[in-house]
Amino acid sequence: MGKNKYHIIAYGCQMNKSDSERVATILEKIGYKPALSEKQADLAVLVACSVRQAAVDRLYGRARELNKIKKNNPDFKTILTGCVLPRDKKKFIDKFDLVLDLKQITDLEKFKNYCQSWHEHYFKIEPRYSTKFSAFVPIMTGCNNFCSYCAVPYVRGREVSRPVSEVIAEVKNLAKMVVWK
Repeated sequence: MGKNKYHIIAYGCQMNKSDSERVATILEKIGYKPALSEKQADLAVLVACSVRQAAVDRLYGRARELNKIKKNNPDFKTILTGCVLPRDKKKFIDKFDLVLDLKQITDLEKFKNYCQSWHEHYFKIEPRYSTKFSAFVPIMTGCNNFCSYCAVPYVRGREVSRPVSEVIAEVKNLAKMVVWK
């Protein structure tokens, strides 16, 4: 186990994976380094979705596993974030050290005050891409539809789109990083 190492576990859709890349960026800005597994880390962050009961059950199972690690390493901390419904957050509050609303992920950067809305700031976080061969480039977040089966409008808020110029700039930057052989 190393000091200030993190491991991110993402469950759910591509947006959860994109969120994980942004969480990694924030953690690295405050001095954390990635670990290959939660057993090698002193911080585990779950970026998850609680829309379906099967997903909630997985979170319970993972919380039990992480709490076993905590018994051997009292300094080990856990965070749950992502598209977690308010009623599910209440269920997990005693299972994780911190249950963080997705809108609060910038709080990991420790006590910085942001004047922008979370959507604007979310898009400004440069992701730590998890692979050199593909990338998630979000063009919007939130939703205005309020479908009966979906949590997105409740956990991410109303639909907000990125300016086209920012999306194109990110894709161009990604294309420059690819080395063709």
